Amino acid sequence: MTESSTDLASRTLRSSGVQSVARAAALLGAVVDSPSGGATLTELSKLTGLNVSTVHRLLGTLCAEGLLCRSREGDRFQPGPVLLRLGRRSLASTGLPEVTAVLKELADATGETASIGMRRGDRVLVLVSVQSEQPLRYLGEPGVSVPLTRTAMGVALLAFDTPSPQRTPGQRRGGDEQAGPDPTEDTEDAEKWSWHVRLLAAQFRGYAVLDGADGSGLRGLAAPVDSGSPYIQLAVDIQGPAGRMTDDRLDALGARVVAAADSLRGLPVALALGQL
Repeated sequence: MTESSTDLASRTLRSSGVQSVARAAALLGAVVDSPSGGATLTELSKLTGLNVSTVHRLLGTLCAEGLLCRSREGDRFQPGPVLLRLGRRSLASTGLPEVTAVLKELADATGETASIGMRRGDRVLVLVSVQSEQPLRYLGEPGVSVPLTRTAMGVALLAFDTPSPQRTPGQRRGGDEQAGPDPTEDTEDAEKWSWHVRLLAAQFRGYAVLDGADGSGLRGLAAPVDSGSPYIQLAVDIQGPAGRMTDDRLDALGARVVAAADSLRGLPVALALGQL
């Protein structure tokens, strides 16, 4: 059966519409990801691989609909009011405002910088930080990825991630592409035993403690967050000068960190999986 001219025109129109949406989405992504707060017509053409005339036409439509806008100088395209409104709605659905409020309360109560991080393989990705108001403080760097064994959050994640009955100690959970290798697999026996003791201590206390090994003088305390995932993927920590976070204060500070982690129990799945 041959296709009628009407059906062919309809299919061609749908295909063209889908292509335009894909191109517009590519432009929006390029603008949002631009490190300089916007991008020029020429830059967007290079970033998306689209010719300048196509980019110019699509930008005109996106600006008219409020998804993009021009900078004051007029040469750069930036996120528009509609895109910003969508972003705020998206952040609200992930629970991020609640997370920030909890971290602010934790930072105020302890006097130290508070952060939440997510496991990515054998590293921890810092998602959100609220800085201490002390003159001497840990600055906190959202977006930074740190090896599990070099952060208190990593120790907490290793200590409280429940092993599967099907795997032996030291074997990562099967089928979990994010889990990555065991970060202590290649260490010497003495160091591996030291890590075993450190993880047991964290389990006993309910929170992990880790002093900076790089001579920074920092100390971190962290507790795991139950976000509804089958495995522990998130942790909360505070970091500050070891001279201020002394041994006699650990239990009180640790209780604050554990309470903050408990208050974040049941985070939306989007945040738990790092879809921010």
